[in-house]
Amino acid sequence: MSRRFVTALFCFLLATPEIAAAHTPIQGISNIFNGMLHPVLTPSHLLLLIVTSLFFGQRGFKEAESALYASIAAVVLGLIFSSFSPGPQVEVFILVWAAITGLLVAASLRIPLYWYFIVGTVAGFSLGFDSAQETLSGKENIIALFGSGVGIYFFSLYPISFAQFCNKKHWLRIGVRVFGSWIAASSLLVLALSTSSSRI
Repeated sequence: MSRRFVTALFCFLLATPEIAAAHTPIQGISNIFNGMLHPVLTPSHLLLLIVTSLFFGQRGFKEAESALYASIAAVVLGLIFSSFSPGPQVEVFILVWAAITGLLVAASLRIPLYWYFIVGTVAGFSLGFDSAQETLSGKENIIALFGSGVGIYFFSLYPISFAQFCNKKHWLRIGVRVFGSWIAASSLLVLALSTSSSRI
């Protein structure tokens, strides 16, 4: 496959966009896989998921283990609330919380453990509560929400492991801090773009 063909195909796909909608399932795959992919296909969720996991990983799994479990419990609680009574989308709050957590990662302060409970539970509940997909209802929605919970759990393990591995070397710890600052900046950028587009 030539480079020109790939470039032409990419330009063609850009020229034929579909109507964009937030929290809509991907056509052609099952509801549970839609739910599992939802956290990584929604930019605000992905940013908060990564930066919260890096925040836990900086502390170390053993020290932050209880706070991590509290975060997972908060995800489940948010999913339950979302399944019974889907509330308003909290994307703006998720982006703000991702920016705050990103600054905490960038600062790399040795803060008390209860802050990890606060950051984790707020992030977990927000991700769970905002995971309902617009076109799904009833049993389909519950299956998708279950998939979202599984996806949030498994996709959070990789950044935690990465940050914990980076704790072994000083220069790698600096890299995690830089990554946290990038996520904070990206969250604010996405927030600015989303608010400006909503006014148009």
